[in-house]
Amino acid sequence: MTSQMQTMVLGEVLKDVDTACKLLNISPDPLGWSSLQVQKWLLWTEHMYCLPRVSMLFQGLSGQDLCSLSEAQFRQHSAQFGDMLYAHLDVWRSGTWKKYITSPSTHTYCNVESFFADVVCGYHNQPIHLWQFLRELLLRPHNYSHCIRWLNKEMGIFKIEDSAHVARLWGMRKNRPAMNYDKLSRSIRQYYKKGIIRKPEESRRLVYQFMHPI
Repeated sequence: MTSQMQTMVLGEVLKDVDTACKLLNISPDPLGWSSLQVQKWLLWTEHMYCLPRVSMLFQGLSGQDLCSLSEAQFRQHSAQFGDMLYAHLDVWRSGTWKKYITSPSTHTYCNVESFFADVVCGYHNQPIHLWQFLRELLLRPHNYSHCIRWLNKEMGIFKIEDSAHVARLWGMRKNRPAMNYDKLSRSIRQYYKKGIIRKPEESRRLVYQFMHPI
């Protein structure tokens, strides 16, 4: 792998490791991934970098299997994107990203204050409710403002800008590939009677309000 590709991939993956772990409910150590978690990681990578369905080319591999593949073997699985996938996995596998959490020069690669502001130790082992997931996306506007954003944070009013994208992210987080916005919106409406989410006084499509603002 060229040094130029390593530098490019490192910069990109550093931004995505924490987000992927939380949204996909996976460990940052790929050696421990099940075959299902490998598929979730591949689907996430497809989604983030607009790749074709490369996940279909790595069916049935556990994290240990995936990590044992050489760069040449990655290219055999995917001639077009094998190098890129190998480079992404190499950063995860080596734990290179971890040193930037504690390194004084972290700011060279990313804004630690915003990137790790909502990291919770062991979070990826805990269940998450939809309303919590929506808040998590809202609290990361740098990554998700194109699909969900605050209209009035103080009053807890937000708008889902890209319903299909939000539904897909929720489906990835809960391992429900068939998730769509019809199903997600039904779940949101269940929160009306629970006093968690409601429609604001001025009702608008895809605009909701948390009953207890942040």
